[in-house]
Amino acid sequence: MDMSEYKSILVPVDGSETSISAFKQGVHIAERNKADLYLVAILDKMDNAEEAAQLQKDKDSLFDELDRYARAHGVAVHKDMRTGDPKELISKDLLEEWNIDLIVMGATGKGAIAKLVVGSVTNHVIRNAPCDLLIVRKSQQTDF
Repeated sequence: MDMSEYKSILVPVDGSETSISAFKQGVHIAERNKADLYLVAILDKMDNAEEAAQLQKDKDSLFDELDRYARAHGVAVHKDMRTGDPKELISKDLLEEWNIDLIVMGATGKGAIAKLVVGSVTNHVIRNAPCDLLIVRKSQQTDF
């Protein structure tokens, strides 16, 4: 698919540096393509309660910062928080709901083990999502 054809871009974020870098990449692609950008944070029922509570607490300030960044580039962001299995939500459910044709996500998420290899959620999405993917490996400056 030619990049100019992307109209609906999904960027899942968890607050990690690579997810924020992926968001910035998504913003620039959306800007070039005049595409809709969907930002989602997912509370995984399998997360420990402390991580889930921290994500819930940080979500508003994180979403506000990311939204300011996107608006500075002329991109409107649809923001949502979901609870469920991130593997299924990102590779299937949200794609259908929002008619997503590109997913931009970090190679790894939060957690010490995740940083050693491609994250398990990312790996699942790579294998199962029917649309194009951009996997962001390196962190960029995350100050806004």
